[in-house]
Amino acid sequence: MRTLLLDCNYFPVKIINWQKAMILLLTGRAEVVDEYEDKLIRTVSTAYRLPKILRLFQNHKISLNVKFTRMNVFFRDNFQCQYCADKLPAHELTFDHIIPVSQKGPTSWENVVTCCRPCNGKKGSKSLKASGLILLKPAKKPRWSPELCLRLSDEDPNEWWNFFPNSTRVAS
Repeated sequence: MRTLLLDCNYFPVKIINWQKAMILLLTGRAEVVDEYEDKLIRTVSTAYRLPKILRLFQNHKISLNVKFTRMNVFFRDNFQCQYCADKLPAHELTFDHIIPVSQKGPTSWENVVTCCRPCNGKKGSKSLKASGLILLKPAKKPRWSPELCLRLSDEDPNEWWNFFPNSTRVAS
């Protein structure tokens, strides 16, 4: 079971396992906002309901470092090919190195963009100029965003979505 961890201002920070949630709760660093009705953690002498949502008492330093992953590149680029502007589901997308790896282009936020398979085939290992393709927008490292960092699953509680005001729940 997972627990949504909020900062002291009720802003989503991360999703943690039940063990970490219990440590934060029992050491007095967090309070329960909501709990699972049917999930109990038992000790020798006590039973606790498993926290569904916890809120930290003190400010949490939020990292501005978004992890570089294929899915986070897709989120940054709004699941849109950065050459032809087609919006596609993740399984139909790939990513492209603006400066190809064969030309010593790094795998980094500034050199990788979301790409559809036809455009990736067209560009191949050529430079942008040689391929004739034009980027929709420059590739850059995104600012921190819970949409990029917290991945919710269908098994997670519906109540978690209340803490993501600009999001809508979609079936995956």
